[in-house]
Amino acid sequence: MNVIAIVFFYLVLQMCFVWMIYRLLKNPSVVDASWSMGLMLSGLIYLGSMPITPRTTVIGGLLILWALRLAGYLWYTRIYQGHIDKRYTELSNNWKINQSLGFFLNFQLQGLLIFSISLIFYWISHSNNDSLTLMDGIAIGMVIVGVIGETVADLQLYQFKKRYKGGVCNIGLWNYSRHPNYFFDWLTWLGFTVFAFQSDKGYLGILSLLVLYLIFTQITGPLTERGSVQSRGQKYLDYQKQTSMFFPWFK
Repeated sequence: MNVIAIVFFYLVLQMCFVWMIYRLLKNPSVVDASWSMGLMLSGLIYLGSMPITPRTTVIGGLLILWALRLAGYLWYTRIYQGHIDKRYTELSNNWKINQSLGFFLNFQLQGLLIFSISLIFYWISHSNNDSLTLMDGIAIGMVIVGVIGETVADLQLYQFKKRYKGGVCNIGLWNYSRHPNYFFDWLTWLGFTVFAFQSDKGYLGILSLLVLYLIFTQITGPLTERGSVQSRGQKYLDYQKQTSMFFPWFK
């Protein structure tokens, strides 16, 4: 079976499993933690479908680092602490079908998005380079900065919420972007895109980067901000006016 088809059917099964966990825990936020794991395992399937080289080993290691860090953070803050994301509550309240079926279809749709983003590792795996190049060094730097930046942003938000419940987090990286965690996640993927550029037709990896950007700026970001406006009112509206949405920038 073609490796792309294998990844596709794997993600269908993963989302079925995630849906069963949701049914057990009654917390749809489990799907958020599954995103990075789905991308990690899909990427490793692509990388493992070709002969293992020092280059693919490094790329696979970076992918694992990014995925486990993010999945662990989301599991702790949402699943372990029993937090139900208001985005899913708002979303499911507008459905005209059974909620359980609605989340099953929603999870499968998210699996399809994971599939489209993970294709970047198909192009990476088809590179003719066995060893690391100068461009790979640039890509490694982007991924590392992305992982560190996202970690710092997540910790700053987590600590702020513990100290100032109901406040608008505008400290540290959140002073320069309303979603620095999303930006640095995207920067990590920009690094993987640079890895893909060295493969035949690797420029198609830009599509994965574009899909992720659209998810952050047109779906996840607006949904999150709508909830923030409802819960924090004018304080968040002022924050929106003063602070860049995605790319970090000065006030």
